[in-house]
Amino acid sequence: MFKPIRKKLTLLYTMSFFILLITFIILLYLFISDAIKDTEVEELYAYFKEEQEDFAEDLHEDDEQKEVKYRPEREIFYYLFTNDGELVKGKESLRHFSQTLTDIKLNRPVKSSSHQQLEWEGEHVLLLIEPISHHDVELGYVVIGKNITSQHHLTQRIFFILIGLTVFFTLLLALLSYYLAGKAMVPAHKAFEKQKKFVSDASHELRTPLSIFYSSVELLEKEEKNNLQPFSVEVLEDLKAETHLMKQLLDDLLFLARNDQARWDLNKETVDLSALTRSASRRFARKVPKEITFERTIDDGITVDGDSIRLQELLYILLDNAQIYTEQGSISISLQQKDANAILTVKDTGIGITKEKLPHIFDRFYRADTARQRTGTGLGLSIAKTIVDAHNGTIHVDSDVGVGSTFTISLPVS
Repeated sequence: MFKPIRKKLTLLYTMSFFILLITFIILLYLFISDAIKDTEVEELYAYFKEEQEDFAEDLHEDDEQKEVKYRPEREIFYYLFTNDGELVKGKESLRHFSQTLTDIKLNRPVKSSSHQQLEWEGEHVLLLIEPISHHDVELGYVVIGKNITSQHHLTQRIFFILIGLTVFFTLLLALLSYYLAGKAMVPAHKAFEKQKKFVSDASHELRTPLSIFYSSVELLEKEEKNNLQPFSVEVLEDLKAETHLMKQLLDDLLFLARNDQARWDLNKETVDLSALTRSASRRFARKVPKEITFERTIDDGITVDGDSIRLQELLYILLDNAQIYTEQGSISISLQQKDANAILTVKDTGIGITKEKLPHIFDRFYRADTARQRTGTGLGLSIAKTIVDAHNGTIHVDSDVGVGSTFTISLPVS
């Protein structure tokens, strides 16, 4: 019981820490990238302000010869264009990069400053586009660029280093969380063990005096019933019913306590589940009221490895539960084999269970409908799940309020 809780706590702490760190790293990466980009843009703009007059003179000159010089040693390169997008002059550090500028979509004439970042032949390039005017006359625009491949790779390395550190510290935190969760579970585990021992001992010790009391009530009813007043007979019958209910409660508590302490063993054998289901259904059909239609669909030859007594108890619990919460309508039971599993389904058209209460129906003493008259111990479905788990099976329930509930049990066939 405590091992799954310990694992869930470890997973919860680890995933929370991991998500927090990943979010922090992504934000840090974006911040660093934007900061580096803003610095580079400011550098390009400073270069533009320094060369702005020379750019204006070059565009103002009536020179039809295009001149683009290749200067690989340059850190910053530029290209001058007319308003029509015609290249006039430039100095480039990336050979033939000017040819790709025709793919950049610009609203001509360029009237405002802008910047772009693009990838060209494996290189990352930052471009600043600035309009150029002289005496309020628009002459053209300049594209100033810089190769920022090294900066891009630097930010990528920083990002991957941070990811690696995150994975490392997440694994470290997972180990630490598992250790601390185990330490935190020690007091709860001790208290739970004491509780299990108390329930087991109390249930066991109470069975003997309760059996004597129940036998005495039966003897009194048998010997003195004719000598008692009608009211006394009614009280005696109520006393017998409550004693029977208490005896059933003690038996259920003792069953669950033995299961908790791993002191309950199954008497496993090859069980003809088809015959067992058919027999239990036949006995159940005799006590179904006329207002309820009982339907059976049971395939032949389905066998499982299990305890026939406990499997029969499982059937009774599910069928009785369906009858308790179905005043009129229908109850159906079906047994089919699907692949390597026996699928047992008990369906009713009763009051149903709300979505909020559905996850708790297998809890001990939990009642989905507290307004109804007490007719059991509140441990039936807990015992049913215990039996299914002991047979390496699964139990699932679907329910809608006012429509009904469907319990589906899957057991591995023998």
